[in-house]
Amino acid sequence: MFYVRENRWPRHSTAASLALVFLLLVAATPAADAARRLVPHGFYGVMWDGAAARVPEEQQAEQWDLMARSGVESVRTVFSWARAQPADGHVPDFTATDRIVALAAARRIRLLPVVYRTPAWAARDEHPGSPPANVETYTAYLQALVLRYGPRGSFWQEHPALPYRPLREWQIWNEPHLDVFWHVPGDDSTVWAREYVSLLKESRRAITSVDRGAKIVLAALADASWERLTRLYRAGARGSFDAVAINIFTGSPRFVMLASRLVRRVLRREREPRKPIFVTETTFPAGKGRVSRPPLSWQRAWYTTDRGMAVRLRRLYRLGVRNRRRLGLARIYWYTWASNYSGQDDLFDYSGLVRLEDSFIPQPALRAYAASARRAQGCRKTAAGICR
Repeated sequence: MFYVRENRWPRHSTAASLALVFLLLVAATPAADAARRLVPHGFYGVMWDGAAARVPEEQQAEQWDLMARSGVESVRTVFSWARAQPADGHVPDFTATDRIVALAAARRIRLLPVVYRTPAWAARDEHPGSPPANVETYTAYLQALVLRYGPRGSFWQEHPALPYRPLREWQIWNEPHLDVFWHVPGDDSTVWAREYVSLLKESRRAITSVDRGAKIVLAALADASWERLTRLYRAGARGSFDAVAINIFTGSPRFVMLASRLVRRVLRREREPRKPIFVTETTFPAGKGRVSRPPLSWQRAWYTTDRGMAVRLRRLYRLGVRNRRRLGLARIYWYTWASNYSGQDDLFDYSGLVRLEDSFIPQPALRAYAASARRAQGCRKTAAGICR
């Protein structure tokens, strides 16, 4: 509050004085708005993948507008090495990633690229989840991405009309402890950790050599993520990453917090207690009544109805906001923005905040997401990602 003492101001300057006070009060308004914000920028995120990323560009732009209006401030998406560089000796094709970066920048949405999928020419073997035969081929692609989208990236020079939102966070691979993403021949269950840590260290060197301020996000760890993290530390991962990422699918939002607490315990034990945790995938799919009863008990506890999905989402973010400082939670990405809501084989097909048929149809969980984001961010957003 501002106080004006009458005996300090000459009579002839009263109007000017009131104008000055008014300007000071107006200047103070943004600070007051910021004080109402409960979470750091980017806390509310979603995954962008699947069929939504393959619809016409005009429809994609409409969905990104809706994301921004719904309070989405960060998007995790795949930057596929295999798609960008399918042939050896060719420079990467940035067409697909240029489109995503432009969509995000125009709406002031932070982008977290998860960089993986080995092209056939660079793979160690013919398995679809093969890691690269030589780490240098992967790190060369990483450097090309940073030189394209980083602080001095050619993309920003070519698109001066876009808000300048250089990419500074890079997620190195996804779930390397699973054979589908990191195939290791034989029965030794510890090999993946040693191999991944080698890739992680070289990736950090490659990225920071062209952007010293870049942040390295650990590959998302699923299932018992705290045990996977312990194994990575034993393989020498300490000091090679700036944030931990976990993918967790469970029947209760409370268990998402429990997994985060167990991961935080490992970080403290390993003397890296300040590293933030990103929940890079979590969801409660609305498959009940749409698919056959799942055979596994954990899946039966996990899937729910449209209403149940909205209720659990609301609880998830309420708990995340309440516990974010204690647990060091920096992001929670809902999996996923849009899905087909069809088929019997994959419950993830029923996890989208938007149902994709011939058009995009918002689901009850999207209303819950937007309402939660408004409360935590302290404002309603425009399609440009700006508070109204």
